[in-house]
Amino acid sequence: MGGRDAQLVTADGLTVFEIKSFGRLTSSRRRQVERSLRAAVASAPTMNRWVLVIPMNMSPVRSGIRSGEEAWFDEKLPKIAPGVELSWWGLDWLDGQIAGNTDIQRYIEGVDGQLLERAREFELERAALANGATDLRDRIDGLRRRVDEVSPFWTLDFTVDGSGTTTRLRAKVPDAHIVDPITITPTFRFRRDDPDDERLQRRFESTLSFGGSVVLPAGYVSHVEVDASPEARLLVADGDPLASEFAIRSIRETLPRPLRCSFQVQDSHGQVRTGFPVFFRERTSGGRGVALYGDDAAGVAKFEAGIPRPSQPVGQESAVKLDGARLELNLPDSLVGYDIDSLIPVIRTLAAAVEGTRIRLDMPGLGYLDGGPLQTAAYPALPPIAQVVEDLRRMQDLTGSVLRYPANIKNRDVADLRTAVRLLDGEDVDLDGGLSAGIRPEAVGTLLERLTAAAGEVVTGGFFMASADLQLEVGDLTVAYGPAAIWAPHAQIANLTELQEIAANGSTGREEVTMRLEPTDLSFKWLSRRQAEEHLASH
Repeated sequence: MGGRDAQLVTADGLTVFEIKSFGRLTSSRRRQVERSLRAAVASAPTMNRWVLVIPMNMSPVRSGIRSGEEAWFDEKLPKIAPGVELSWWGLDWLDGQIAGNTDIQRYIEGVDGQLLERAREFELERAALANGATDLRDRIDGLRRRVDEVSPFWTLDFTVDGSGTTTRLRAKVPDAHIVDPITITPTFRFRRDDPDDERLQRRFESTLSFGGSVVLPAGYVSHVEVDASPEARLLVADGDPLASEFAIRSIRETLPRPLRCSFQVQDSHGQVRTGFPVFFRERTSGGRGVALYGDDAAGVAKFEAGIPRPSQPVGQESAVKLDGARLELNLPDSLVGYDIDSLIPVIRTLAAAVEGTRIRLDMPGLGYLDGGPLQTAAYPALPPIAQVVEDLRRMQDLTGSVLRYPANIKNRDVADLRTAVRLLDGEDVDLDGGLSAGIRPEAVGTLLERLTAAAGEVVTGGFFMASADLQLEVGDLTVAYGPAAIWAPHAQIANLTELQEIAANGSTGREEVTMRLEPTDLSFKWLSRRQAEEHLASH
């Protein structure tokens, strides 16, 4: 490269390095250095510094006499490169650089140079842990240093826990894969008739194509071939590959700014029924393209999109279908704790992905993903959950409070919530079954006389019960619903005999007894919210 073994560009300018292995500077070797300097001046006119790296020091300067090497370097070479700063990095400088880097020493000398030190550490490894955790940490630190010395370019990170020992190959310098490449060729074995294996294989192939992460349990890698330098080869595990787990984890890069996309559910005519924005913030790279990682604005749904490298540039306004792309969407294991406003756009949209609709992800500047018409609902479990979320949104609007998705919701809670919303919408809603009313024991006799005077067990007319502050229980969430009223016509007293005994025997010692009412020819009804408010306002 024109008299340049290496070069470095910094804010101070261009520095060119000339690296020689000479142990002596004979006349012919000096001429080699001079030719290299002339070539550097010719090929790098902006060079402002030139460094000769050589494993020898200049001869000591004797009083009144300049050595030939020093005179040559300080007087002759500057004439070849006027205005260029010249530096000599000799044996002392090299020794100082190597002193703290045992990996480079080993790379140069082999293992023999550290045999005595290794022998001493071997005895320590065999000794008992007399000082407990302190000795353990010292030995682990020693192992870490020794692993780091194996190669100047690669090292192993390792962890030890209850499940065993895990090692991870890591580059020590950014260009390790260039100066000391490692090629690992494993052979994998997946069972074709096993659905779990088929899913794992798809995930594995996707990770190779677009980056990401995948873990193959022990038993999937049948053979491994490694092509690497002798030093790097020592860092690659050697043993029965079937006994080891195999994992690929790509480094995620943060995008300079989030990529805003649109996740949509469209009808059969391509009209958007509903949707929400998705923000991709990270990416990984693979053999075929990149994987983008993001979520909705509240982080409810996690997205992973595998995008093949385009064969030609895509314009900002181009509607190009991304063939070969893939989309993975994951919801949390539980919605408990998410605020309702965050859940609404995501759950509403996914629940709308029913048979005949299409799921589409618009990615500005890239194109779009479209899987075609759905043959079945994409998320069949979501419509009833979507109804609960929508109903909780109504309760949130009613109360003015921020509600979160509750835990421990039962079917009865869901039905009561749906009833409450229908009442808000002005409907009268049939009560499912009968109802109970609390009565003071001393009032039971008088009440029975009035209720059963004409019809016995069936009450003439009906009961009207109202409350100004009904509390609605939805799982572990309590909603202050407010005014509510029930009309129970032609009610039958289901426990009339029990109440008659209480009336005959006087107080039972209880503060309240229960009267159970069942419908006969007419059902009991919750009256609309408006009717309940009107009744309470008039009394």
